[in-house]
Amino acid sequence: MKITIPVDCDNAPKRRIIKDFIVSVYQKKWQEVGEILDENFSLISFGENSIDLFDVLKEHFSRISKIEELVIEEILSHGKLGACNGKIKLKNQIINFAYFIEFKSAGKNTITKITEYKI
Repeated sequence: MKITIPVDCDNAPKRRIIKDFIVSVYQKKWQEVGEILDENFSLISFGENSIDLFDVLKEHFSRISKIEELVIEEILSHGKLGACNGKIKLKNQIINFAYFIEFKSAGKNTITKITEYKI
């Protein structure tokens, strides 16, 4: 899988964590994902049920296979909040995404809540 990310996303710790989280879930690097997520995380995927179990999270992200390219276009962070958007390129399809992320606190770097939108 080719990965394209903004060159300046490592200049703030939370931006780096958001990048690492998105890349890790689509590369299925579950140990790294587990280190980033708070044990009481939740993922709200627009139009689907909320996910708060790690195994269900793995199933959710494993539904997309054979990704040719993951493009993260923008990453923002402020205090305990962050967001990113981009696209997943498959052989015959492009999926656009946006993630809104809440960290445990402004000083903690573990993710507690993820809201996902995909088109």
